[in-house]
Amino acid sequence: MTLFSHVTIRARLILAMALSLVLLVAIGLSSLDALATVDRATKDLYARWLPAVHELSEIKYVMASHRLRFIRAILTPTLDEQAVVFDAADRRRSDVAELSRAFSSRLSDPEETQRFADAMAAWEVYLTEERRIRDGLASRSPSDIAALVNGPSRLAFDAVYAAINRAIAFYNSGADRSGADAVATFRQAMRLNLTLFFFALVLMAAFVVIVVRSIGRPIERITETMRRLAEGDRTVSVAGLEGSNEIGRMAAAVDVFRNYLIERDAARAALERAYEDLEGKVEARSSELRVANAALKAEVDERDKANRQLKSMQEELIRTENLAVIGQLSAGIAHELNQPLAALATLSQNSVRFLDLGDEATVRENLDRIVRLVDRMGILTSRLRSFARRTGAEREVIDLGRSVENALALLGHRHDREHMRIVLDPSETPVLVHANAVRIEQILVNLISNAFDATRGTTDAVAVIAWRAAGGCAALTVTDNGPGFAPDILTRIFEPFFTTKSKSGGGLGLGLAISADIARVYGGSLTAADAPDGGAVFTLTLPLADASGGAEAPVGESS
Repeated sequence: MTLFSHVTIRARLILAMALSLVLLVAIGLSSLDALATVDRATKDLYARWLPAVHELSEIKYVMASHRLRFIRAILTPTLDEQAVVFDAADRRRSDVAELSRAFSSRLSDPEETQRFADAMAAWEVYLTEERRIRDGLASRSPSDIAALVNGPSRLAFDAVYAAINRAIAFYNSGADRSGADAVATFRQAMRLNLTLFFFALVLMAAFVVIVVRSIGRPIERITETMRRLAEGDRTVSVAGLEGSNEIGRMAAAVDVFRNYLIERDAARAALERAYEDLEGKVEARSSELRVANAALKAEVDERDKANRQLKSMQEELIRTENLAVIGQLSAGIAHELNQPLAALATLSQNSVRFLDLGDEATVRENLDRIVRLVDRMGILTSRLRSFARRTGAEREVIDLGRSVENALALLGHRHDREHMRIVLDPSETPVLVHANAVRIEQILVNLISNAFDATRGTTDAVAVIAWRAAGGCAALTVTDNGPGFAPDILTRIFEPFFTTKSKSGGGLGLGLAISADIARVYGGSLTAADAPDGGAVFTLTLPLADASGGAEAPVGESS
């Protein structure tokens, strides 16, 4: 007490802060040195290894996209549509060349250069197989083409994938090494910082003990005085602690506070008398508010119940419209299944006869055709079953291109019967949205069916389906060359139960209204307009899925 009696509490705290600052500076310098080391260790991770893995993965994806378009092209029956798909495949091949040039231009390490060169050499071998298939496409049978695609072409493409994966594994190994170096450096720095922090704690603890002991007794006396003042004793005092340091000023403040309490007690007595009068008035008003609050709560509960009933009816209405569409498709689906079934019966009978004749090659060929027909029926029934299943508001990341394919597969019987030409104008890259696949396919089936209905009787009927991604949104348009909309129809096209179809056509006027509601649920919209060159155009917009597979949930979501 005597050693520090001439030192103010402020000076003692400044000394403690100075010592703490010295230790903090030491810890900071140690941390800066560790950060510099970690920065050097992680520079390769983020400037060399991870970008290379990303670029190789993108090249791998574009290669796979090219192969899918090439296979789709050689399986397309009409020459016009085949040329369109071949052009799309050629564009993906050009993208591979451009990405490869950009990637190889940044390579300096011989091993990296050699690994990438091996992958691109395998890619050239695969392209040679593609050219051989394409050059002889007109003269080969479907079975020969399938054998080439699943044989040498598939093996060559697997070799490309293996080479690319080896290159990616090389870069992943480098990334692991860089990460391990960074972690080791960080752990060493943490051990040093913890040691310095331990010494800082010991020093601070020793200083705190000295400070507490030098000011503890005066503080205890002031604390006891404050406690007794709080208990109502107004006779207690802190006489004897006067002085110019902080303790003396605290003692003077306690005396001032005691005088204030004496004055406050007198004011409180007067206030309590006024409060008793006010309390009766507040209780009466509170009783009135409780009654009003109970009535308001009952009204809120009733509104919540009505909202739940409305949501349930909306879900059931979408389900009903979905089943109505399936009912309209049932005749065509039955026709689609009858043809393969008839072919299965014929092929089975022929296989029995050829088996009796010992012609195993023909029997094997018939069995292969039977397998393909069964696969075709399985795909059709699985799509119909998926379309018909009960679904809620659950979301997933879906590809609009895949949804268009599924919708067109369900309407294939109408395309064969009504001969409306369908032109697809897809985006160069997949357009991904965060929605429910069955609900989006329900919208597309409705829009494409309307295009069939609108172009019935039109010479050279055509519908163009295009989808793009721009400005954070996906936009899909269905344009036909039918008669378009009359002004009075365009203003009412999305009203429930409004339809331009005859009663025999089975239209209830709910399809477009429900489709617009579904689009709004997922944060998008569905609009209709006259096409510039005649006909009608429907535009479906939806928010794009973000990098994590999510999207901003719309306000007031319901299904």
